[in-house]
Amino acid sequence: MKISCNQSGALTGTKNLVDFDMPNMVFDLSKSYISVHSSITTDDLHTAEAQGTGSADYPQFSGGVGVYNCMLNYNDGTDVNRHYANKHLVRNVSMYSQTAGMVEDIRRSDVLQFNMDNYNKDLDQKINSSYDQVSSLFSADAKAGLRWSPHRRFEGEGTDKSENLDREIRINLKDVMKSCNNIWDGQKFGNTRIHAELSLAQLAVLQTLTKADTIWAGTDGGADATEKIARSKVAQDTANVPKTTLTMERVYKNAEASSPFYVGQKITCSGVIGTDDFTVLANHRVRVITGIAIAAEGVGERITLTLDKALGTGSIATNGAVDVLGCDAVTPAVVFETAELVLYTTDRSPPPQLAFKTYKTEEDNFTGSGNNYNHQYYLESDVQNVFWGSRATDKVLGMEQVVNSYRIRESGKDKTDRDVVYGSSLHKNRIQRAFNNSGMAVKDFGEAVLTNTARRSQILSDNGTSMKIPCFMIAETTAIADEPKLLDVNIVANAGFSQISLFKEVVKVM
Repeated sequence: MKISCNQSGALTGTKNLVDFDMPNMVFDLSKSYISVHSSITTDDLHTAEAQGTGSADYPQFSGGVGVYNCMLNYNDGTDVNRHYANKHLVRNVSMYSQTAGMVEDIRRSDVLQFNMDNYNKDLDQKINSSYDQVSSLFSADAKAGLRWSPHRRFEGEGTDKSENLDREIRINLKDVMKSCNNIWDGQKFGNTRIHAELSLAQLAVLQTLTKADTIWAGTDGGADATEKIARSKVAQDTANVPKTTLTMERVYKNAEASSPFYVGQKITCSGVIGTDDFTVLANHRVRVITGIAIAAEGVGERITLTLDKALGTGSIATNGAVDVLGCDAVTPAVVFETAELVLYTTDRSPPPQLAFKTYKTEEDNFTGSGNNYNHQYYLESDVQNVFWGSRATDKVLGMEQVVNSYRIRESGKDKTDRDVVYGSSLHKNRIQRAFNNSGMAVKDFGEAVLTNTARRSQILSDNGTSMKIPCFMIAETTAIADEPKLLDVNIVANAGFSQISLFKEVVKVM
């Protein structure tokens, strides 16, 4: 069952609130999700229309329209390459029922989920789970070790042109609210509304395989270091004919899986053909690949590109070659058409009661100039774990501000017999205890965030050095009591804090 959001019109960075009213039926919320429809548009200035005259007057432009590898990227202040999942796009989320009142109300769900994922997923899980995320850290096949946009369908062989696609950003309800990992009885709980504030303003468009992309200068694992990805094969053709194809120099073990070229790709060509010298930047030829042929050569494969217009007419000098670069899209933009709630009905009987973990959020801004932070928090009696972290004011996701040491005191009693030093075994032990108490496992103590700039092979081979952005958390268990309690946090930092979040975990029963 699909339910449109109560708000009309397209979503934007500022028009980012969605409300859904669920009918009084029985649903399996563990399978249900919020669907945001998105597309990435580009302008193309290398066309005859854009130039305002016939493309014949501009031999450097073929007039064709290209397909660009443009994808969504999370712009997190000064850090624009953090890997994110779909659920990290939910800033605040709540669910309210007619008979039960407020079921869940989680503020800064994006910060919470991002930092939890950084600890409870290992490196392989982070990479392998990205195939169904609109961020696409890597597509399922990771062709040429690159990120490939989920908003495009790429053709690496033949003459079928690659396509621009509309994509659904699927946000599973169970990923942002634990109450939704259950059968929901709308007949018992009455009219139910789900409200979400989406972090759409942070999404920007990133293009790879641009003109300046470093891939064009490399061999990318070729058997011979002289085999350039972006250089045509040394030509033996001396015929005075139009050059509409380029046989590339690089020999691949599996060309379709390893080549960065695709049908519909716009490329920038430099070289000399006959009397046509287009080595100067102003004369570079811009063409669209209309076909890719793969032929066996020795133990490998070589590709030939067919272009939409000849590069020139004449012979190619001995030891000459045409060099190929990418081409930049113009004014790429993301469009969010609408949002829907997709609900799965079920014949399964709802449980007699629901028990689930949820979080209460307390935020603070530290304006002190020193490096010592002391704060007392009020904890409700049913809080069983706390997760604390700080981030700069212009950041959204990772709690990246690292401390030197800290000590936690609950109801006047120290949780440890000494200060906890960042990176120490004691620090890791406290995090492990809190996660275990929450029913989660810590699978990654790297305390750093994956970046979208590194290639798949680099991430897997450098033991996490590609994860250069810190992501730091203080976690501690607390005792369930009959009375509220006080939590004292004492921190010695290497710099002042800015934006502080404390997530208090409780178990709720309905």
